[in-house]
Amino acid sequence: MSDQRTVLDFRAVLAAMPLPCWLLDANLVVVAVSDALLRLTGRSRAELVDRPVSLSFPTNPAQPNAPTEGGPLTDSVARALASGRTDVIPRMRHDIEYPVGSGIYVERWWALTNSPMFDAVGHALVLSTVSDISEAVHGELARRESERREEQLIEHTQRLESDLDERRRQVAELSAAEEQVGRRLQGLAFVALELAAADTVEELTDLVVVRGVAAMGCDGGGVAVRDDDDGVVRLTITDTRREGQRLRQEMPMTAHLPSVVSAIVPEPIYLGNRDEGYAWGDEMHLVYATSGCDAWASLPLLAEGRQLGSLTVSWVEPRVFTDGEKELLSAFAAQCAQALQRIQAREAEREATISSRLLSESLQRSLLTDPAQPEHLQLVARYLPATREAYVGGDWYDSFELSDGDTMLVIGDVAGHDRMATASMAQIRGVLRGVAHSLDGSPAQVLTGLDHALRDLDVDALATAVLARVERDAQLTVRGDQTSSIRLLRWSNAGHPPPIVLRPDGSGELLDSEPELLLGLMPATARTDHELLLEPGMTLLLYTDGLVERRGETLTHGLEWLRHRVEALSGLPLSSLCDSLLGELPTDAEDDVALLAIRCLTLDDSGEEIAKTRIERTFSVDPDGDERTAPARRQDVSLVLPPDHGAVRRARSFVEQHCRQAGYPEAVVETVVLLTSETVTNAFIHGRSEARLRLVMRPDRVRVEVGDDNSRHPQRAERQDDALDGRGLDILDLASSSWGVKDDIAGKIVWFEVLPRR
Repeated sequence: MSDQRTVLDFRAVLAAMPLPCWLLDANLVVVAVSDALLRLTGRSRAELVDRPVSLSFPTNPAQPNAPTEGGPLTDSVARALASGRTDVIPRMRHDIEYPVGSGIYVERWWALTNSPMFDAVGHALVLSTVSDISEAVHGELARRESERREEQLIEHTQRLESDLDERRRQVAELSAAEEQVGRRLQGLAFVALELAAADTVEELTDLVVVRGVAAMGCDGGGVAVRDDDDGVVRLTITDTRREGQRLRQEMPMTAHLPSVVSAIVPEPIYLGNRDEGYAWGDEMHLVYATSGCDAWASLPLLAEGRQLGSLTVSWVEPRVFTDGEKELLSAFAAQCAQALQRIQAREAEREATISSRLLSESLQRSLLTDPAQPEHLQLVARYLPATREAYVGGDWYDSFELSDGDTMLVIGDVAGHDRMATASMAQIRGVLRGVAHSLDGSPAQVLTGLDHALRDLDVDALATAVLARVERDAQLTVRGDQTSSIRLLRWSNAGHPPPIVLRPDGSGELLDSEPELLLGLMPATARTDHELLLEPGMTLLLYTDGLVERRGETLTHGLEWLRHRVEALSGLPLSSLCDSLLGELPTDAEDDVALLAIRCLTLDDSGEEIAKTRIERTFSVDPDGDERTAPARRQDVSLVLPPDHGAVRRARSFVEQHCRQAGYPEAVVETVVLLTSETVTNAFIHGRSEARLRLVMRPDRVRVEVGDDNSRHPQRAERQDDALDGRGLDILDLASSSWGVKDDIAGKIVWFEVLPRR
């Protein structure tokens, strides 16, 4: 058997051992010890080496069941030497006298591992590794004693309590629990009804923390929403103890916080006290320090298999979550998930609708070209889209010169308020131009030819229109030192609201006539021409029905309103008159408006136009003769826009009116209006607050600033050819001279500049 044993140098072994251990011979005499054992036992090497273990560590006479002879150590060493294998003593009590010779013993518990070996000359030895397990044993014994005492106390209490008292207590507890559950269920039922009406995540959060959290007896709560595109979770928390103070935080999806983890992993998290929170993650230290709440619960918001975010609630006091509470929280989280899914779907639909509307408006505006500007006539055109989302129409205006120099004026309205109406309008407008140039007839003849062309080209649309022709040749009259021209106006009306003429004395007149059929009904119908002499200073106004139709009012009332307003505004320049009329429309107007105004100008002695009446062409000239845009000094105006349906329309009208009055070229005005519409729309979609619009006009540039409450900077969307939204930054890149984003105390400001071309 000796050939199977390993002969070792015991001193080398002990020198390498960091553990408490000693080397014993077959008679339990200490041959050598490790420094770790000396520290553990409080003995010196001289007190142990070459001495029997029984003398170095005598048995405590007061120790219960202490062995008088031998003992576990003696038996274990004997087994190890006899078998040649390691023998383990998992637990052994042996008290230590400390200090030595004092007679005072300290209760100690040990675990020993005894391994046989031989020294260099073949003497049998045992390497005994010692572990002090006193603390663990004492804890276990204390726990057992505590459990035993608790069991005895419970048994004693149960014997003392009478059945009647127990039943009364149970009835009282059951009644209180039922009452509490009833109140919670009733409160959550009301919250569920209100969640169905929530339009934004902020509204949902307010309902959760103000009504839902209160119904469940919580002290705080919030909703976290996933944003997989940005790889973040956006958390909104409200503390009911601090008058609804709201905290918004954006965290990466890798953050180890309950609200984030529950938004990623579809499992609820319940932390009843701080110890459980600290064990769950180190990040909870900051949560406890800043919130003052001890108990937390985070539940995933799941809807149709999609993980939308999480619901988080908290309590100031620690708590034990019962199965009933968990079921109630799960039911409330399911209601929140359904509401959040509906809100996100509605917001996505709203964004798509606004983008679609902007695309349709851009298409419609691209068809409404700048009006012609013949000599001695001033033409001003305006188009104002409806306020309702995705509500485009077929209203249009047009003016163009014929080969003989006469000017054609068109105002029309295709039936319908969708993209089909816009497409039909584009067809009719193009066909009308072609018929007018090829036929060279009166307005009635051109409309009849248009009717036939629409039938032959299979254009399935109905439209109203007024077509007018202003003759180039005019009769000149001289009054004092001024030369005036009187022109002949011929027009024909196909079922459209009548034109209105404003005379130099400020009186207005509706050019009403017998109604005739709409275009697209009966090509063979007879149409009539009407005539009017246009004297210098007279103004003709062509418009669509959106200018005069009001809900709950007759068309006659609207026409009279227009006549009176035109008379009241007769002293204004033509562009200001048009802008003032549009500015008086209701903010919730449901129809788009096209407007075309013509004013006859006077001539001076040299036959040139009086430039001061041409508001649309106001420029200043430098000594070298190059034109540059007005204004000659800086102008700064502002407008606050609440987030309602008419806000974008008011923003466009605001910047358009001020830029036109400042005298910027038409191309600059249209670019500023387009970019303002896009920027304000994005402020409402992503900022979800009021929009603060600032317009700064300088001789060399136009600057627009739009502020909102969202500090998050806009992100460039991935380019997709079939996408209708997410292209706002591309539009700014293409149309503006420069743009950027700057932080503001209230959120952020998106700005852009447009430089007029020289």
